[in-house]
Amino acid sequence: MTTTTNWTPLPAEVAGLFATVSTATVASQLLKRGLRDQFLAGVHPLRPGQRMVGAAWTLRTIPSREDLDGLLPGTRPTAGLSLFDAIESTPAGAVLVVDGHGQARTATGGDILAERLRVRGACGLVTDAGLRDVAGLAETGLPCYSAGATANVSRAYLRVLEQDVPIGCGDVAVYPGDVLVGDDDGVIVVPREYAETVAADAADQEGLERFIGEKVRAGASLRGLYPASAELLAEYRATADGNNRDMEPRR
Repeated sequence: MTTTTNWTPLPAEVAGLFATVSTATVASQLLKRGLRDQFLAGVHPLRPGQRMVGAAWTLRTIPSREDLDGLLPGTRPTAGLSLFDAIESTPAGAVLVVDGHGQARTATGGDILAERLRVRGACGLVTDAGLRDVAGLAETGLPCYSAGATANVSRAYLRVLEQDVPIGCGDVAVYPGDVLVGDDDGVIVVPREYAETVAADAADQEGLERFIGEKVRAGASLRGLYPASAELLAEYRATADGNNRDMEPRR
């Protein structure tokens, strides 16, 4: 069973802003809006130093069962949606997000699948299960985030059921089209309706924090800097990177 939504890619200007900010800054901006825990638990980057931004294309799984998933001798999996089907449906500009139920012992993808995603124009692969063929995965250049490495195949533990539907991943609800931002810390989910304002405010916050960092490196005390005083904000607004918005740094 599959359900189709009105999935659309993230506008280039919004994606560009998210590409310049950290997941920590995004978390601070979401907290200001009452969203306190959008960071995926137990999901880590395969290769540090990469950034990821894209709109979620979701894949829901359930635990596999021997009689239906070709795990008994002489049997084959029953017909239905496969991981390959989901790969071939993932749109350009999307991050494929797989609900792996926290099953780090099983893979929900490997190097060939990741390479196909990259060729199709996907922006990343995220799962709270494992990934396999990690050396080959790294060579694809596709940003990948998972609960760890494993050699086990997915169908030994998981059955793909639906795509393009709301799922849970890393104890966070992910809806089709939500924005996923990834860095060395991990992955955070931004509800699509907040994307534009969060991206803009996060970029502003990072500018202020760079300004504060320069002050700290020059020997200034944190008092009056963190949180920023009215005087510091006025000084920042007078710089080339400043603006007329009331900004506060993350804490």
